[in-house]
Amino acid sequence: MEFFRDFSQNFHPLSEGALNKLFNILTIKKFSKGYELVSLGQKPTNIYILKKGIIRSYNIGVKGKEHTKTLYTPVITSGNLSALIKNEPSELVYECLTDCEVLECNYQNFYNLSLEYHEISIFHYKILQSIYIREVSKILELQMLDATQRYKKLQENYPNIDNLINQYHIASYLNITPVQLSRIRKNSIY
Repeated sequence: MEFFRDFSQNFHPLSEGALNKLFNILTIKKFSKGYELVSLGQKPTNIYILKKGIIRSYNIGVKGKEHTKTLYTPVITSGNLSALIKNEPSELVYECLTDCEVLECNYQNFYNLSLEYHEISIFHYKILQSIYIREVSKILELQMLDATQRYKKLQENYPNIDNLINQYHIASYLNITPVQLSRIRKNSIY
């Protein structure tokens, strides 16, 4: 669990005792490309820390079109936090775009530990802060940057993303059509 020890240091240093409590509720899992961690309408129970691979969250519009909300790459947390907190069915699908390796944790078990141990509570809070900042940043990018700028920022944040996942998923994440993405890619080569 050295991976988790390193991960936790990015948010809040934890004592060996707290780490051991968390180790007891974490499981290493591997999922194949195309596997849905959370399906539409399913009540999620777990959160994930992505060790290897790429996951996306998406919803399906009224006309059946998929809209990618978030791309998750290592090392980042994943899971439908809103549905977990409200104990409601998910309005998002969480799908592995590549073969993935994750640390899986039952959210309620993690939450209970955070109520019992102050340092785990701070760790939980720091993770929630990080998720909030990430979501606000994505909203601002959609509002402030044009499609070309969003694509360049995506390339900076996720080097080699074009060779790792389907162009359709990239276009959906950028909130543009695949044709627009093709034009942007063609123009940015020169």
